Amino acid sequence: MGKLIVLMGPTGAGKSVQGDFLAEDLGGVHLSSGNLLRRDPKAAAMIADGKLAPAAEVERIVGEAVAAVPDEQPIILDGFPRTMSNVRWMEAELPAYGREVTSVVLIELDLETSLKRLGLRERADDAPEVVREKWNEYARNTQAAIEHYETLGLLRRVDGRGDIETVRRLVRAVLA
Repeated sequence: MGKLIVLMGPTGAGKSVQGDFLAEDLGGVHLSSGNLLRRDPKAAAMIADGKLAPAAEVERIVGEAVAAVPDEQPIILDGFPRTMSNVRWMEAELPAYGREVTSVVLIELDLETSLKRLGLRERADDAPEVVREKWNEYARNTQAAIEHYETLGLLRRVDGRGDIETVRRLVRAVLA
């Protein structure tokens, strides 16, 4: 079974940056659900106002991306799963792709730090009101998935408030 590492955390936690680092460090492929969704015209329209895309749409896009990665390369997946529906989909579908979740890293962050970081990116979906809505959606929908992975012993928590290199070291340390 091919390795799949999940990076979870609220918007602005640095999942995509850390996913790029991990892919480089492990010789793997980084799949950012946010980037995948923003590149898909239908999904991009759904998430522009801070709402989460419907589960079936995200699952379709993520499934296509996972299927395209050679089995021997680890996948670093960020921003997915968010809901228990996503978790159940992964548990049912990943074996067909020759993959299993081997670790889940939760990059924890506070709203104030998130707003500050995202204000520097200057993306339309990073306006303060959109960020707050993303935080509300995350809080409502993601806790059950976090608890699920914690129960399975796969969840590792990292303080995401540090600079990029500090968080990189913390992520690598919990995966060692």
